[in-house]
Amino acid sequence: MMEKLNDLDYFNTSIILLRRLEKVAYARNERLRIFHEKTRAIRAITAGILASILPTVFWITALTSLEVSIFDVQVPGAFMIRLIGLLVTTASLIILPYFFIHMIWRQPLFRAFSYLFEKKVKHQLFSDIEKIDEKANHIISQQVFKKPRVPDHYLSVEYLTLLEKYIASGKAKTVSEAVDYLKSELEHRFYFSSSESHQTLLQKEKDYLTDEKVNLVKRIEKEEEIYG
Repeated sequence: MMEKLNDLDYFNTSIILLRRLEKVAYARNERLRIFHEKTRAIRAITAGILASILPTVFWITALTSLEVSIFDVQVPGAFMIRLIGLLVTTASLIILPYFFIHMIWRQPLFRAFSYLFEKKVKHQLFSDIEKIDEKANHIISQQVFKKPRVPDHYLSVEYLTLLEKYIASGKAKTVSEAVDYLKSELEHRFYFSSSESHQTLLQKEKDYLTDEKVNLVKRIEKEEEIYG
């Protein structure tokens, strides 16, 4: 089948597949973004619940254990002063623990604690990403990518579109001529030196899919450092 494709059909087929791969990669990125949003929300709620324990204990103690009621005051204005003092104390007892919990959230103890709440969300993430990765695997396993007619660093929608244009317009008669023409064009652009060292989407996907489960975990951990 691969041998039957002429050069224009090869470029066109490759471009269509790469555009599909872009959509797949975008879907994975979006799914991960939603996951991080959910975990941040879970951690914020959990931190809020934990932070509210101390002020709750404080109020229960203040209302039940003190011999003199906090509201039993004789001096005018003393009630408001005492109430404001209690409210400020309560706010401090909530805010300070809340930020402290956020600071130590990545410690092993809290990691294990947060895992209990995030387990279901993470399980759903892995299930969804697995389906997305299957689509990516199907695309990169196509013959046009197993036996490419151009160097790997040119296997992008941008470069293949240019190569297709050169052959369609008659500027180049073969793929080799089209590649040479593209090199010549790029030499006059400042980013030519980075074109060969820059990883294409296809190369990134191939690297990721060599061990997608391990690489997914690494990516989640790396992004958690960014998202918090």
